[in-house]
Amino acid sequence: MRHRVVLLVVLASLCLMFYSVHAGQVGQNKEQVARGKKLYLSYCASCHGVDASGNGPVASSLKQQPPDLRRIHAKAGKFLAEEVRKKIAGDLSSPAHGRRDMPVWGMILSRDDINNLVKYLESIQKPFEPQPAD
Repeated sequence: MRHRVVLLVVLASLCLMFYSVHAGQVGQNKEQVARGKKLYLSYCASCHGVDASGNGPVASSLKQQPPDLRRIHAKAGKFLAEEVRKKIAGDLSSPAHGRRDMPVWGMILSRDDINNLVKYLESIQKPFEPQPAD
């Protein structure tokens, strides 16, 4: 009987610890997304649009149409966080960006800022929607 009580206490402690860690991560993710949204609106929305669809106020004056950042997951089948992080930081060039049409934000934003921006972009992904055949 005593072993059962000890086992129940240990299991309850583990469950509580797991819940606390998980709840902390959820809170941290919400905070990161909120920070990332502010950064997005400050640094990205002029080209990519407030809604990230690629139709920002300066998009029409660019050589390349900015991509719809809500469709990263749909195009690749998953959200490629590390690739997105590298593009934002300037570590990975993109043919659509040509010779660095997109600013190298890694020289302006901190690593934490870029991570928060990636979390925000991940949070706004839209599901795959097949395009009608022509």
